[in-house]
Amino acid sequence: MSVQEVFGIAPLVVQLGLTVIAVWALVWVVRYVRADAMTRQSIRQAVRVRWGWKRLAPMLKLSVTDKTPTALASMANTGNKPIKPRVLIPALKVRHDAYGVIARAKCLPRVGLEQFQKAAPHLADAWGCTRVAVTQDKPGQVLIRGVRLDPLKLPAEHHPTGEVPDEIARWDLGLDEYAQPVSVDLTQVPGVTVAGLPGFGKTSLINRLICDWAPSPTVQYVCADGKVSTAREGDYAHLVKSATTSKRPTPSSGAW
Repeated sequence: MSVQEVFGIAPLVVQLGLTVIAVWALVWVVRYVRADAMTRQSIRQAVRVRWGWKRLAPMLKLSVTDKTPTALASMANTGNKPIKPRVLIPALKVRHDAYGVIARAKCLPRVGLEQFQKAAPHLADAWGCTRVAVTQDKPGQVLIRGVRLDPLKLPAEHHPTGEVPDEIARWDLGLDEYAQPVSVDLTQVPGVTVAGLPGFGKTSLINRLICDWAPSPTVQYVCADGKVSTAREGDYAHLVKSATTSKRPTPSSGAW
C-alpha cells in the first residue's frame, strides 16, 4: 500500500472512530437520563472513583514499586543512566447500582485482601460512602462494595411476580446493610421463629414469604392467629379462602 493510499484511507478511519465514540456517548447519556435519581448519583460516583483511582491508590499504600526494568526498557536504555522504577497500581473495574458502587481490583505482591481491608475506612471517606466492605472475590481479586446510602434505613418494596419459585425451601428476606440479597435455606428445618418489637416488620416479612410461595401447588398454609377473636380478622384475613386451615388458637390447644 502506497503513501497516497494510506492518506486516502485515514479520513475514513478517523470518521469511523468518531462515529464509535459518538454512539458510545449517546448510549451513556440515554442510560443516565432514564435512570432514577439514586442511580444517577451512583453513576457520577462511579465516574469519580474511576478517574481518581490512580492518584488515590498510592496515597493508601495500595501500590507497589517494581525496580526490575522491563525488556523493552532495557533495550531502549543505550546509556548508563539508571532506569526509573515503575509504580504498579491494581487494576480496578467499577460498576454502579442504586445504593453505591461495586468495584473489583486485582491484587499485587504485598497488596492483597488484608491491605484493602485496612484501607476500607479511607476508601469510604474518599468515595463518599457510608461504609465499605472488602471480600475475596476469587484468587488474586478482591470485591469492594461501597454504599452511599444505608439500605436498612430506606423503605423496602417487594413486588411478587406470581411465578412458581425455583427453590421452594428458600426464603428471600430482602437486602442486608450492603444492599446484597439475603436468603435462608429452610430445607429440613422443622420450624422458624420471627421475633421483634411491634411495628418492626414481622408481619410484612411473613406476608412476603406467603406471596412468594403461594403460586406453588406444593405449598399449603395453616394459619393460627392468636391476636383476633375470629379467623377472618387480623393480619392474615386475606388468606382464609386459600389456606388449608385457619383458626384462632385457644390456650387448651397449645398453639400459643
